[in-house]
Amino acid sequence: MSTNKNYFYKLISGETSLVVVFWFWFIFLSFLIEVFFEMFFMQTKYAQNKENYLEFFLYFIILIYSILIFSAIFRTANKYKGSRIWSFFSKALVSINLLFSINFFIEVSKFYFFEDYALEKEIESFKDKLPIQIDMNSTLIDIYKKDKTIYYKYQLHEVFLDDKNLKNKFKKQIQDSLCEDRSTVDLLKREYILNYMYVGKKQEEIVEIKTDKKACGDSIDDLEILNNVLEKQGMI
Repeated sequence: MSTNKNYFYKLISGETSLVVVFWFWFIFLSFLIEVFFEMFFMQTKYAQNKENYLEFFLYFIILIYSILIFSAIFRTANKYKGSRIWSFFSKALVSINLLFSINFFIEVSKFYFFEDYALEKEIESFKDKLPIQIDMNSTLIDIYKKDKTIYYKYQLHEVFLDDKNLKNKFKKQIQDSLCEDRSTVDLLKREYILNYMYVGKKQEEIVEIKTDKKACGDSIDDLEILNNVLEKQGMI
């Protein structure tokens, strides 16, 4: 046990081989961490789940590792008696790695602790993919967020809502679906307003549907209870 402590003390103090520190403790371990995240962890239900902090904790551990390996390589490289180019290269690479690790940890922290940040990133991702064909009758052509309202703009194909009763029926169908969908219910419960604008081929307005938490009534809480029960039973 004392031997291991002595070795790790020498490692952090820069008293070991630069080749070993760089290629094993930095390159090889970084590769293993990357493989673990890409092939195993990101496939689990814990990945990017803000309800638990496992992913955040793992990235925090990686940040600590990056800081320690940065310190170890810098100290080892400063004591290195060989090629100055090799010493400079190892310090430059580990510095870049530390900057990336810090920046990535900041991004992950924002995702966990700032709700608007995560939502805005998701909306940006959607915007990059527009237009998105939703079904044979509608295409999402625009989406953006302003304050606590999320605006969606859809283009309808071969859908005619000239009659007022048809518009009201269409509005009810849309709001019912929003009040039953887990992702949109989560937004509504966080006091967001969903504004759906439907336009025709020439961008003429057909109908505008605004949905907030009140529009769903008590059913919004019933859905959460049902989802919790199904989740505990492993059905979702």
